[in-house]
Amino acid sequence: MRLSDKPEIRKLAKQLGLTIGGDAVHSIRQFCAEKVKEIASQFGPVSDLNQFLELVASSLGIGFREVHSDEELQRVREHYLSKGELVFHDLHKELDAQTDAVLIWLTNAKPWEPKYVAIIDCRGHKAWRAYFSKWHEVAHVLSAPPQTVFKFHRTLTKKRDPVEQIVDRIAGDYAFYPTIFRPALRSLIRTSGRLTFEAIENLRTTVCPGASKEATVRGAISQCPNPELFLIADYALKKAEEKSLMAGPLLFEPATEIEPKLRAVEVTSNDAASKIGLWIHKNMKVPGRSIITSVFEALSQDEAASASEDLGWWRHSKGQLKDMPITVDAVKTGQRVYALITTAGKQLAGR
Repeated sequence: MRLSDKPEIRKLAKQLGLTIGGDAVHSIRQFCAEKVKEIASQFGPVSDLNQFLELVASSLGIGFREVHSDEELQRVREHYLSKGELVFHDLHKELDAQTDAVLIWLTNAKPWEPKYVAIIDCRGHKAWRAYFSKWHEVAHVLSAPPQTVFKFHRTLTKKRDPVEQIVDRIAGDYAFYPTIFRPALRSLIRTSGRLTFEAIENLRTTVCPGASKEATVRGAISQCPNPELFLIADYALKKAEEKSLMAGPLLFEPATEIEPKLRAVEVTSNDAASKIGLWIHKNMKVPGRSIITSVFEALSQDEAASASEDLGWWRHSKGQLKDMPITVDAVKTGQRVYALITTAGKQLAGR
């Protein structure tokens, strides 16, 4: 069932006073877009997405508290308990390993203080999601029906609930708000000639310093006017090999050892890439002569390299992908390689 057809989404659309007919998800996102547009019109030009986030959040009565350690979590808990906010008593239990953030209504807030506080978990690996987690909490209030109050709301890392899924999409609409992000992106493409990791890092530090590197790459890919793939390579098994290992050897047959190979474990494309058929299937083996393999085997952490290649080098069980000259930029990050893949030749920067 499509997300738009889920009863929870149709109910939310009805509560917002929207006509329930076609695409309920689109209608809800448009509703939020109008609210954000109205908020933005009250301020002057904004060139920094962090500032934009703070403006939208403050307009909705939301403040943020980042938690980077267990000790800091305890200090936040004690701070609000001292103000009579008893709901913070079990904060250390609620903000567990499966929870990214908690949105709390402050019953004793002064008239000039935010009525909500979003506690953002930045401990360990959750730190890279902090920027998006903030937007997720903003999207909850942004899309809430009139008179709705989130007295205590946990945002889980895995979002199976339909309402959480649409809130995630709304957050994605503004984490890299096109009005601010796109002009800067296209200016950098004009300067560098194409989308590169260096250009994206410049974009992150100047326009969206609160976002993680990977999130900025994904934002740039989605709004780039040129065909682009973002590929993550790591050692992995094919699905059939995974199933074979799970099943185990047949009776009286010796166990066979299956070695993982360097594969495209994750692939993200943009609309321009889809239109021309630029695509690499998930779990395809990385060609041995690709710069991706060379970077994985020979380069140090955060070292990058680029090369001219052909999409036809990528092979699958039924043959190969179609021939297409491509440019590949690859960088080693941890035990993985991140790659940007685009068509070779002149790149457009758009308007």
